Amino acid sequence: ADVPQVDAATAEVLRIEAGLPRWGAELLETTIPLEASLERAISYTKGCYIGQEVIARATHRGQLQKKLAGLLLGELTPAPGTELRRGEKKAGWVGPPVRSVKLGQQIALGYVQRDSQTPGTVLELAGGGTATVAELPF
Repeated sequence: ADVPQVDAATAEVLRIEAGLPRWGAELLETTIPLEASLERAISYTKGCYIGQEVIARATHRGQLQKKLAGLLLGELTPAPGTELRRGEKKAGWVGPPVRSVKLGQQIALGYVQRDSQTPGTVLELAGGGTATVAELPF
């Protein structure tokens, strides 16, 4: 079968539109796989492994403090790591933005606090402007 070839920039847009986090962009050393919607990568039956206690605690608690979300940015291009705020409260951070032709605006993946994850929630960007939470995949 012929596989379409795309350049790296197009692949990055498609990745973000699909809601797939990437190591070094939205996946950091401090990211828990459950926060990044990577449940499929976790074994609950395997023997001991590094990070197993954290996963077990988060699974049994039932709710995470933050979770990967889509962010609609209009024409804004915030720097990766820009803080999201809801009033005076920190609400998360933004990953690298890209221009989505499909959506006609800048979009990004980011991590959003539990009380701000509802699609349509408008959050302030540190440095000015707003981001609107969107369901993944975009």
